[in-house]
Amino acid sequence: MQVLYRKYRPRSFAELVGQEHVVRTLTNAIIRGEIAHAYLFCGPRGTGKTSVARVFAKAINCTKRTAKGDACLKCESCQEVEKGNSVDLIEIDAASNRGIDEIRALREAVRFMPVKSAYKVYIIDEVHMLTKDAFNALLKTIEEPPAHVIFILATTEAHKVPATIISRTQRFDFHLFNHDQMEKHLVAVAKAEGATLGKDIIGLVIAASGGSMRDAQSILGKAIATGITTVEEARDLLGMTDTGRLAEFFDMLIEKRQDDALAFVNDIAFGGGDIEQFAQGVLGYARVLLVSKVSEKAGERVASHFSKEELARAGAQAKAIAQKDLYSLIKEFLDAVSSMKYSPLPQLPLELAVVNSTQSESSQEG
Repeated sequence: MQVLYRKYRPRSFAELVGQEHVVRTLTNAIIRGEIAHAYLFCGPRGTGKTSVARVFAKAINCTKRTAKGDACLKCESCQEVEKGNSVDLIEIDAASNRGIDEIRALREAVRFMPVKSAYKVYIIDEVHMLTKDAFNALLKTIEEPPAHVIFILATTEAHKVPATIISRTQRFDFHLFNHDQMEKHLVAVAKAEGATLGKDIIGLVIAASGGSMRDAQSILGKAIATGITTVEEARDLLGMTDTGRLAEFFDMLIEKRQDDALAFVNDIAFGGGDIEQFAQGVLGYARVLLVSKVSEKAGERVASHFSKEELARAGAQAKAIAQKDLYSLIKEFLDAVSSMKYSPLPQLPLELAVVNSTQSESSQEG
């Protein structure tokens, strides 16, 4: 069975979700005939960097492009890319081809003209993984590339790419997808798969994905395959702590009930619960309170997987905690989550966060 993120990978600019600023600039470049020789796509994983790279490569070599600069998906060039057998589209994973020898081989290959297309396109994924010598070799090629070659470099860690490389590319920064973009797409995918999943379940999938569309589609595929139909089943599948339990824990924190909060953490740790998943749930719930405190409507979007009762309770908690106390609490638990992976006792950072946040000066709505 084909995984969803591959099955529903966009084939053209028209099918892309989000990243409008990137799509607009690239299509305008195609229409005007102002295609650069090298591009750098930066951004978190699962934001569509390689998908956009493939769509762009397809469009620039399409022989029957649309008036909007998009690929026709029907010509021989488009079909070859679709089937994965285009000899003029070369994809390289820098994580496993990171040495100078591989880049030297690339430098030799770029001299040859494209076999069938107008351009020979090289997509180098995770380019930040190249060695220093490999980057130096690549730089010489990018500085003076043949007219028939286009490079598309993709990375999740732009700060590791040398400034000399960045300065010779057109850089595009990809953003995590927002809730509305993901909800619309995931609902459509679920419908295409013949699954009926409520928006509350879709909301849980989005919350678990962290803004990565690829992760969201993978989680959705798991949910569909498992046949879940309720929010409770979805939370069990994703290992999420029940929202009611998180709300109960936050009542303890807001009311400075230190003993109860510490006992709660220990019940999770020694009761067979996933303490790391619980910590992530605490941060997710704190985010709902933070956003709700700034904007009620924005809070509803962030907490789309909450029931009406859960949303009302979270809204009351947001009003009950002073903004500075909420900031302090979030910082404490962010530090705790970062420390858990290195702690011999995973619950200890959480316990420290509880103690510190419940010892802060108590205040009401300010």
